[in-house]
Amino acid sequence: MYRRKVAGETMRDEAGERRGPSLAVRETFLVCVRGEFTRHQLKASLRGSEHDVFLAATAKEGIVALRELNPSLVLVGLHLPDITGVRVIDVFRQEAPGIPVVALTDQPTVEGAVEAIRHGAADYVALPDDRERLPEVVERALTEARTTRELEKARAHVNDRYGFRHLVSQSPRMLKVFDQVRAVAHTDATVLIRGETGTGKELVSRAIHDRSRRKDKPFISVNCGAFTETLLESELFGHEKGSFTGAMARREGLFEMADGGTLFLDELGETTLSVQVNLLRVLEEMTFRRVGGRDPITVDVRIVAATNVDLETAVEENRFRRDLFYRLNVFPIVLPPLRERREDIPLLMRHFLDEIGEEYHLEPPVISSEAMEAVLMYHWPGNVRQLRSMCERWVITQYGQRLEREHLPTDMTGPTRQPADVGGFHIEDEAPLKQNTDRAVSQVERAYLYKALQRCGGHIERAAREAGISRRTLYTKMKQYGLEASDFKA
Repeated sequence: MYRRKVAGETMRDEAGERRGPSLAVRETFLVCVRGEFTRHQLKASLRGSEHDVFLAATAKEGIVALRELNPSLVLVGLHLPDITGVRVIDVFRQEAPGIPVVALTDQPTVEGAVEAIRHGAADYVALPDDRERLPEVVERALTEARTTRELEKARAHVNDRYGFRHLVSQSPRMLKVFDQVRAVAHTDATVLIRGETGTGKELVSRAIHDRSRRKDKPFISVNCGAFTETLLESELFGHEKGSFTGAMARREGLFEMADGGTLFLDELGETTLSVQVNLLRVLEEMTFRRVGGRDPITVDVRIVAATNVDLETAVEENRFRRDLFYRLNVFPIVLPPLRERREDIPLLMRHFLDEIGEEYHLEPPVISSEAMEAVLMYHWPGNVRQLRSMCERWVITQYGQRLEREHLPTDMTGPTRQPADVGGFHIEDEAPLKQNTDRAVSQVERAYLYKALQRCGGHIERAAREAGISRRTLYTKMKQYGLEASDFKA
C-alpha cells in the first residue's frame, strides 16, 4: 500500500497521482488525522517540491504506513477514531523512536500542549488556526531530528576513532585535539593543557589517562589554585606527624597516591614561586620528601598540567619559573573556547539535555528555533561548563515543555551581549537582531554542510544523505553559500 520512493523510480502517492522519475530520496511526511477534508488541507499545506505526503485516517493505518514508509516526520491528531489523547504519541514514538512526531488538535489547551511535549511530541499545533505555521513547525522538527542524528554520529565517530566516551564534537579544531591526545597518550610525556575556564581541560586529561598504559592505575586530580602555599605542599607531598599545627598523624600526599598512574595539576599557573621550585625538583627526579620528613620517596607518576593563565607573560613578569614552564611544555595542547567552535553547540546542548534529563528522570525541554538562535549568538564566557550548567537549569525549570527565548537569561537575549564570531565572521551588536540571528544560523549551517561535503569528498548524494536532506535542497544550499562540489574532490 505504502512504499517509499527510491532513485529513478516512478511512483503514485495515496491519491493515485503519477509522478516522474526521482533522482534522489525526498522528504516523506505521514499525516494521520481524522476527517478527509482536514487530511487533504494538511497535505496541501505541506506538499512541495521537497516533500511527499502520505495520509492515514486511523492510528492502525498510520502504524502500517509508518513501518512501510519510514517517513522523516509524522503529524498525528490527538482525536483519532481508534486512539485518543497523548497515548497516540506514545504509540508512534514507541514504533519509531527516531522519527519526530508533531501533535495536531482541534481542541487546544495549554495543559494539552504541555502534556503532548512531555510525551515526546516535537511540537503542538492547533487546527485550523495554526495551519499556516505548519511549514515552520515541520522545518524545526526536522532540524531537531537532524541534530540528534548528528550527535549520535559524532559520539560514534569520536568513540570509534578515539575511544573518548565523554567528549562530543564535530569541530575540526577539537578533532585535531583528539588526534593530539591519541598521539601522546601511549607515551609518558608531560602534557600541558591550555585553555579558558570551562573548556574541558580535565576531561581531556582523563582521556589521556584512559588511553595510556596507566589506565588501570589511579588518576588523581588537584586544583592548585584552591589551596594556600602551605596546604598545597602538604596536599601534594604529604606530611609527617607534628610537622605543623594540626598535623596529628602522618599523611600521604597526592604524588604517592598517584604512584603508577597520572596526576592532573589543574590551575598550575596560580601556584607560588616556592611551590614551583619544589614541583620542578619532583618533575625532574620523581623524588621528594614529605613536609617535615627526612626520608626521600620515589614515585612513578605521569604529569598532566593545565592552566588558563598566559604562562609566557607570567614568565616575563617573574610570576612563573621559566625552567618549570619549559619542563611542563613538553607536549602542549590548546583547547579552543566554545565561541570558536559554535558548530558544536547544538550537539552539546542535545547531549547535556539528554544526559541530565536521564539523571533527574525528567523529560528534557524542546528548544525553539528562536531560543537556539540566541544560544548560538551568545559569547559563552564560561564555555562548555557554563553551557552544561544552563542545560541543567533548563531541564529543571522547563522539563517536558518548550524552551522559548523569554526563558533564557537576559544577558543571552539583551542588547548587552558581546559581539560574536561565528564561522570566521564577526557579528556586530548594532545590527538588527533578526539579521544577526539569521546570519549566525546560516553560518553554522554553512559550516555543517561544508564538513559534510568534505567528509564525502564532494559526492552530492552521500553528503545529502549524511545531512538528512534531499539532493535538491543540498544543491540550493550550496548555491546559497557559494559551495562547489569540485572543491571537495581530491
